[in-house]
Amino acid sequence: MSRSVILAFFSALAVMAVVSGTVEDTIRRVVDALADASFEEWSPTFIETNDKIRGDVLRSTLFIPDISANLSGREDRHKVAAYHIVTERLEYFDLLSKPNQTRLPTLLKDYSIVVTNNSESGFSVNGVLITETEVFADRYIAIHCIASPLDFKTYGRTDS
Repeated sequence: MSRSVILAFFSALAVMAVVSGTVEDTIRRVVDALADASFEEWSPTFIETNDKIRGDVLRSTLFIPDISANLSGREDRHKVAAYHIVTERLEYFDLLSKPNQTRLPTLLKDYSIVVTNNSESGFSVNGVLITETEVFADRYIAIHCIASPLDFKTYGRTDS
């Protein structure tokens, strides 16, 4: 075999290795990236790391807190990131169709976000207003902005 055929073969294998990531790999990559990013960077970071070129795409919805919001130094940034990602893609219309008190499962195991106001004029989750809808949406993901970070300790436990 020629050298170029061998190089092409190994190049194809390398691409397949990158593309063959599992959903679990995607979840880990997305949560790690968001945990290391500021809220201002969440949207491009989420889109970049949840990409079909890198592996399985996570159909999901991301709620991004206002960029002026800060976390206390004691918050586990991985838990915060995982809690802001719902495990299904929900455009604004889909969210509005959810009854009050509907629980939306998140990537934080055993925790969910609660729809607390499903009116168009004041839609909120966990008592936090959605300030901008669908800042990004495609076939796989939807991103909405919210007024402040969601508190998984108050609303989040699925068994509560």
